[in-house]
Amino acid sequence: MASDKDEQRTRRRRIIGAGVRSLGRSALHTLPGYDRAKSWQKTGQDWFDTLGGLKGAAMKLGQIASQYQDFLPEQLAEQLARLQRNAEPWAFERLEPVLDAAWSDEQRAQVEQLDEEALAAASIGQVHRARLTDGRDVVVKIRYPGVADAVDADIANLGRLLKLSRFLPIRGSDIDAVLDELRERFIEETDYRHELRNLESLRAIGLPRFVLPEPVPELCADSVLVTQHVPSAPIGEAPSDLGHAIVGAINRQVFTHGVLHADPHPGNFGVTKNGEVALYDFGCVKRLDIETRAGLRDVVAAALESRWEDVHSALERLGVVPPNSWSRHSELYTEIYAGHAAASLGPLRDNAAYVFTDDGLIESIRGEIRKSLRHWKLFNAAPELVFLMRTLSGLYWILRSIHAEADLYAELEAIASGAYDPPADAENTT
Repeated sequence: MASDKDEQRTRRRRIIGAGVRSLGRSALHTLPGYDRAKSWQKTGQDWFDTLGGLKGAAMKLGQIASQYQDFLPEQLAEQLARLQRNAEPWAFERLEPVLDAAWSDEQRAQVEQLDEEALAAASIGQVHRARLTDGRDVVVKIRYPGVADAVDADIANLGRLLKLSRFLPIRGSDIDAVLDELRERFIEETDYRHELRNLESLRAIGLPRFVLPEPVPELCADSVLVTQHVPSAPIGEAPSDLGHAIVGAINRQVFTHGVLHADPHPGNFGVTKNGEVALYDFGCVKRLDIETRAGLRDVVAAALESRWEDVHSALERLGVVPPNSWSRHSELYTEIYAGHAAASLGPLRDNAAYVFTDDGLIESIRGEIRKSLRHWKLFNAAPELVFLMRTLSGLYWILRSIHAEADLYAELEAIASGAYDPPADAENTT
């Protein structure tokens, strides 16, 4: 059996190999007649094959990268998006040693039956149906061997390649800051005891029209998570009126409680026979302190009233713009903020019952983002907000898949008025 060091060397060689091939193709982009689109498609296929085979943080980074289509070549983003849909499960015999190490004989005796065929597979682990001796139907989530030990090395290797490839128009220091945030979340995600605490935190909130599985703590370990089975249909079959509940839930998580389910993969959402949202997979939960939540509220409040200097001040508190930058570039910032507000807030103001559909809203917003990229040096990466933006992006596409309805403008006004603020006696951190 290969040692952990051998495994890490293999992972490093595969990641660096994909990166070297990518850089080689990029170097040819300036040649006359060179097919850049085909080159990016090949690069994307290469990264899909490499990251998908490695699982763990490497695959997760590819999934996150796919959601930032505006920053990546279209053909590359399309290939990386396949990582969201095509996680191949491992054969059960490769996971049995994980269960052997995690469960005592007494714990294993509580499991009457365990289905060896995976119910679902992801980047960190995969899920199997089981039945306990007390009759409860459960799912057993098993972490892939080696992924927890590979987080630091995977992120370090990918960080080097991001800087060398210059795929993203971001300063090297900002890349380091974002990768530090990703590393922290990924380390948490590989610890299923941490996921158990996340699940318990979100269950305590009591989100209306949401169903979260009940954990079975006595069978949970750092590499195994057991919860009761919550049957559901794909989220795409949900009724459109669930949009109100989903939007309200995200606002309560962000502004009231500061505990955000930050893995908006469609496979992590379902609809029960009672018409409620079933929520799964609690490894990636971002906690937001009260200062961050107040800053986000103030951005919304100022934008609704076109107070661009106040928007800038709130963004400065959030780390999105450099200190004291308004006095030097106020006209440019005003143009950027006004453009984004016109693209996003105008359509919401005009539609009290907004329907998530292909109405041009997302393309209008993307157009403003592309224009803003010319001035990327005026902004910071703001790593604290990476998972919030990832969540909003993922939820948009989930809501669009069911043609959800929600009064988004009224929800923004509620945020601005403080309706979602935490109680006055809430602690400073969650």
